[in-house]
Amino acid sequence: MTANEQVLQQLETVNFPTPPTIVVRLVQLLAKDNVTAEELGAAMALDAGMAARVLHLANSVALGGSTPVESIPEAVLRVGVDGVRDLVFALAMVGAMRPAHFDYRPFWRHSLAVAFTAQALQTRALNLTTPFPETYAAGLLHDLGMLVLDRALGERYREVLDAARTTSRPLVEVEHEMLGTDHASTGGRMLGIWRFPPLLVDAVANHHHPWVSGQTVTQLVHLADFICNHQGIHHGTGFFPQACERRVWDELGVDAEALPQIVAEVQTELSRAEAVLAAA
Repeated sequence: MTANEQVLQQLETVNFPTPPTIVVRLVQLLAKDNVTAEELGAAMALDAGMAARVLHLANSVALGGSTPVESIPEAVLRVGVDGVRDLVFALAMVGAMRPAHFDYRPFWRHSLAVAFTAQALQTRALNLTTPFPETYAAGLLHDLGMLVLDRALGERYREVLDAARTTSRPLVEVEHEMLGTDHASTGGRMLGIWRFPPLLVDAVANHHHPWVSGQTVTQLVHLADFICNHQGIHHGTGFFPQACERRVWDELGVDAEALPQIVAEVQTELSRAEAVLAAA
């Protein structure tokens, strides 16, 4: 049995954690176009830990709050649906699989940036007639497989990350060479086990190969991931891609000249994300 076959066999026996019920409920709510603060508040009130984190975030100096917030509905109104959404996903990933062999902050910062960018691209995609509510979550979870591989392989995955960093090569290529699989397919498998929406599963599993399924959300995440890595907002491996297939821009109907404006918007959003990271 080869080393890669041993890795694949090891991944088959991974005991994937079960997402908390509160997280599943909030994912469902946040996928709605018109979710209200009252709905989010009612769901979070059932989880003391989640409620405490949202209250902390609402009362943090970073959000400029002056009057103390004491109720969950008030906290949701102050933080906003976007802030709650980010905090929910951050807490879900931290609680389920905090990484042991790489720095969580750049990983999560990159994930947030890809989510922001995918959303910004969606608003500019001329060939998209109907926006997808799953786009943001797909961007946020696209590298989930890194957490799974870190949890399952331990030091072996640290070696993969070190190899990608020292050679300045795409992580997905190094993973295939050293493991026989990659974080994208692994993350997609986990979301499938968690019974997340098919669009999310596809976007995570195929974000490095957006033509496999042809799903628009997958293409948006692929392009957003490229833009963030190109701008140096990466998950810690230090890979800076220099070009992206013109076909991606054309398929979505996004003008590449809009890139500077998109990057500026993402940088603004990331300043808000730091407050989420602190609360998580």
